[in-house]
Amino acid sequence: MDFTSVAGIVAEYNPFHRGHGHQLAEIRRTLGPVPVVAVMSGSLTQRGELPLWDKWQRAALALAGGVDLVLELPVTGSLQSAQGFARTGVACLAATGVVTHLSFGCEAEDPELLLRLSRERFTPEDWQQALGRGLSYARAAEELAAGRNPAYRQLLTGSNNLLALEYVKALEDFPGLAPLPVHRAGTAYGDAALEEGRLPSATALRREIVERGLTEAACDGLLAAEVPLCRQYLAQRRAGYDESRLDALVSWTLETGTPEAFAARTQVSEGLEDLIWKNRRTGSFQTLVEACTTRRYPASRIRRLLWQWLLSSEAAPFTAAARESPRYLRVLGFNETGRVLLRTMKQRAKLPVLTGIQKDTLAKAPDEAFRQQLTLDLRAQDLYDLLTEGKITGRDYKNKPVMAPCPPERGKGPACG
Repeated sequence: MDFTSVAGIVAEYNPFHRGHGHQLAEIRRTLGPVPVVAVMSGSLTQRGELPLWDKWQRAALALAGGVDLVLELPVTGSLQSAQGFARTGVACLAATGVVTHLSFGCEAEDPELLLRLSRERFTPEDWQQALGRGLSYARAAEELAAGRNPAYRQLLTGSNNLLALEYVKALEDFPGLAPLPVHRAGTAYGDAALEEGRLPSATALRREIVERGLTEAACDGLLAAEVPLCRQYLAQRRAGYDESRLDALVSWTLETGTPEAFAARTQVSEGLEDLIWKNRRTGSFQTLVEACTTRRYPASRIRRLLWQWLLSSEAAPFTAAARESPRYLRVLGFNETGRVLLRTMKQRAKLPVLTGIQKDTLAKAPDEAFRQQLTLDLRAQDLYDLLTEGKITGRDYKNKPVMAPCPPERGKGPACG
């Protein structure tokens, strides 16, 4: 089977919802019934949080929603800023050797204006001056862009636009991928309330499920095919995790570490490690984050740094692993179309394709970056299990990729053969 076009998406799917379904529908309205490959955050998200469900469960939801192949975004990408998140995800999609288009959501009514903004260049001095005023990265980007063209300011008022801009910039290094922006519909990114009949924000949907369960409002935000799976997940384990375990882990590792080690192993800058150390005895993960959050340093950045610290060791520091490009493609799930894509990737992929982790996979790592990146991914899943289940079971070595049939509505189309 020869696929002329294959769409790629970088996503969290925490969880997959009707807004993501809208994106898939727009992709296929534009390109036809093409396969879709998603590179999805694994055990930790870009907000510096545990996802609602584990990576295999979320892959199953994505497959039920219409994605054909789900790959894991290395934690060295998911625990970075928008720039690192986008670059790592796009690099993974390009390395498949089959993806031809990168689709991403944005609030921009005029995607061409976004493309023009992506070609603007600012000097280190420009950034230093803007950040020197105590602005966050996002606000500094907004001020610099508006200084070039006032019309740019409206593009950077939504988080999706800032991330979309980073996707377009990342594409400069991968000319084989064409941009395919999809206008974001429904509630605004990060909205905390679900609105009946409108496409939901993942933030509101997570809150509803954690606080109230799979209510009518939550089900309205999901695709019908996902609801039975979500009911099954909630029957197995309530949403959320034991925060006291995380509090203890962070407190102990900071108390037995040093600011110098923190600076060497994480993407901290400007002496932020000293602020973290000053407040390390505040009592909990959340209060520590709040104590270190400023206009310059948003809470999401502080959370990411703390997770980087928890994952790191002298032999596998997050900073060293994140400096390198991705070294492998980890398969989390696929349907019959995805299976065909995987066969094609065996000939075309520019990186090793991992469908399983063996006991000797780390020992046989082809280089140090591969070993460090995979070590951090394995630790991220171990931490997820420890915080949600109270024990480490080594599921990365046991779980196989999720296999699912093509959705019935696509079963007779060319994408499913």
